[in-house]
Amino acid sequence: MSFDSSTFNVFIVILLFVGIWVFILWSNARTMHKQILQVAQQQSVIRHDDAVRLLCRAIHSLQPTVHAGIDYIVSEGGPDQNPHIAEWRHSSIPKPTPEELEQALKMISGIDPAKDHAAQRLSEYPSVGDQLDAAYKARHGDDADQSRLDGHISMVKKKYPKSDDSL
Repeated sequence: MSFDSSTFNVFIVILLFVGIWVFILWSNARTMHKQILQVAQQQSVIRHDDAVRLLCRAIHSLQPTVHAGIDYIVSEGGPDQNPHIAEWRHSSIPKPTPEELEQALKMISGIDPAKDHAAQRLSEYPSVGDQLDAAYKARHGDDADQSRLDGHISMVKKKYPKSDDSL
């Protein structure tokens, strides 16, 4: 079977289009993979650092349509530095100024942890796993752990009573 020159040219053009299409798909997949890794890294930082989480909440209160890892990158800072916006990638939405961020941080962190009975109690309550384990044992006849945990919880509730503002 022999090809004439026009069939050969059509074959080359089709092969060229398929090659370009495969290259575009590969390039997009690579870019998407890098973006997914960046988002995952940012989510890990946000999940493990309360100050970064608070900064992201402040940014979101100012610009609800931007997302960490895609539209901006947050840096944890360091021992002598607070978390900050390391990179602002969204060109059509202006980057919040430090003053705007400070104002938003004050607005969203209006609860004083020293006066918030729920936060104080939570830090001293037994873990959920311990409570579930004690409940399981109590359902099966051994309520010693349940009584001990209930006593501890009662002590914490007395130590940090609800204030009149939180009712």
